[in-house]
Amino acid sequence: MAGSQWELPPELCCRPMAFVALTGLDVVYNAVHRAIWDAFCANRRADRVPISFKVLPGDHEYPKCRTKRTSYEWYIPKGILKTGWMNKHLNLVPALVVLFYELDWDDPQWKEKQSECATKVEIVSLSVIIAAALCNACDLSGKSLFVLPHTDHLVGYIIRLENAFYEHAQTYYYTEIRRVKSHKEFLNKTTHQLLFVRHQFKIAFFSELKQDTQNALKYYRTAYSLVHELRAHETNMLEIKTMAGFINYKICRLCFQHNTPLDAIAQFRKHIDLCKKKIGSAELAFEHTAWMSKQFQSFGELFDEAIKLGLTAIQTQNPGFYYQQAACYSQDRKLQAQQLCQSGVSLPTPDPLETPTGGLDFYGQRPWRQGHQSIDPPDPEKEKAGILALQIKERDVPHSELIIALLSNAVAQFKKYKCPRMKSHLMVQMGEEYYHAKDYTKALKLLDYVMCDYRTERWWGLLTAILTTALRCAYLMANVKDYITYSMELLGRASTLREEQKSRIEKNLIKVLMNEVPDAEPECDPSSSTAAASLWNDRMALAGSNDFTIEVQDYVPFS
Repeated sequence: MAGSQWELPPELCCRPMAFVALTGLDVVYNAVHRAIWDAFCANRRADRVPISFKVLPGDHEYPKCRTKRTSYEWYIPKGILKTGWMNKHLNLVPALVVLFYELDWDDPQWKEKQSECATKVEIVSLSVIIAAALCNACDLSGKSLFVLPHTDHLVGYIIRLENAFYEHAQTYYYTEIRRVKSHKEFLNKTTHQLLFVRHQFKIAFFSELKQDTQNALKYYRTAYSLVHELRAHETNMLEIKTMAGFINYKICRLCFQHNTPLDAIAQFRKHIDLCKKKIGSAELAFEHTAWMSKQFQSFGELFDEAIKLGLTAIQTQNPGFYYQQAACYSQDRKLQAQQLCQSGVSLPTPDPLETPTGGLDFYGQRPWRQGHQSIDPPDPEKEKAGILALQIKERDVPHSELIIALLSNAVAQFKKYKCPRMKSHLMVQMGEEYYHAKDYTKALKLLDYVMCDYRTERWWGLLTAILTTALRCAYLMANVKDYITYSMELLGRASTLREEQKSRIEKNLIKVLMNEVPDAEPECDPSSSTAAASLWNDRMALAGSNDFTIEVQDYVPFS
């Protein structure tokens, strides 16, 4: 949970499209039906209407419609947005159900066929396909009946058909928007604050499904303002931030879609300013930095995606800066986790992070107190156990991997936008992160690459710092040749080390030249140093094969 809980749900990140269910098609055993299905879903060019089709059996059970609330008088909401709501309208509740029924107009058993079709329509209890008498028998309007002849012009008929489906779907989402809007008159600002946010989000999402992105943006902006009007306290801070992050993502995405990148950047900056102080529980500070990192990463991804679709970026404003900031927050998260998450503590039983359904009912809530909206936690002991469980989970997060991936994305962007110094600076950070992750081979590869730039540009302080990390890597790998090379350069005139530090390195270098094991480098992890001493002993035992040629023309000389 600790590693994946910050990922944005796929149903939030996708482009919402009208969901239309097709029934009565046997796409496995009937070639004609298969051809119809292929015509609907294959080669969907940009000029086709945005519909998501699914083939479902005729007796498929759709989610039951809940009894509509007639009064909000005693209703206290338990959260802002249910975790299953977006997926429900994208993949489970169709805007339209289409029933395909094969019929020969000259069929001698016309009456029986008509009756059978009416029964199937009754089972589906929604619309579509086949003549006037049939419409009456099925209790359908003529607008809900379409004839689909299977000819060479099938794709043309399908396109006409799906345009009609799209109109029906538009009407459905328009009705849903009207229905949600009608709730407003029953709400009061004292007890229904969460519902104001929820309803604006739902109207915006239905507007997206209707492909009305201008109105969607308007309602998301209103929802964003309302979420920040909620009274924030430690028990609901995560829920507020989670929803603020979701709505901000939608606003930025739509701004890029409308080709207004400056609006997207302005919205994102406002979002960060409003949220960066909303830390929540001090014992879970790493959660806030994890969330902040994800905000920057998501915006970087949106920016990058917009550029691939034709947006022009510039050297001083490109996705690399957002990935870099995401990496900085991930580095903070790692440090906070090291300070707050004690080792040797076992997970409380029962696990407070487990829920009966295996998930949360509302986004951003705590598993052990779902639906709880008052300022004080209901059970202090459960709260303590929950915080401890989150700290234990955080210990297992591969922090270095996350940091390296973000830095790598940033490096790729700065390389693309020709920012060599930014690229070098981040490569050093990547090398250091590989060093902390004990992947010394990759660390040396990156640091070696960057050293050439810093030698050329005569950045002696930076070169010395990088050489010091490189020397540690060489020591921990017992890489004799690299160890000698880095030692020699750290003793040279370009090194900014103090005399006593140079003296220690010189003594170690002489030991290696005399085929003796050097002392451990300072600040190395003790367990890694113990393993390195053993490697050095093995290496020195092979005295006869320890001959190296070191090309010194690439390095700064001694004098």
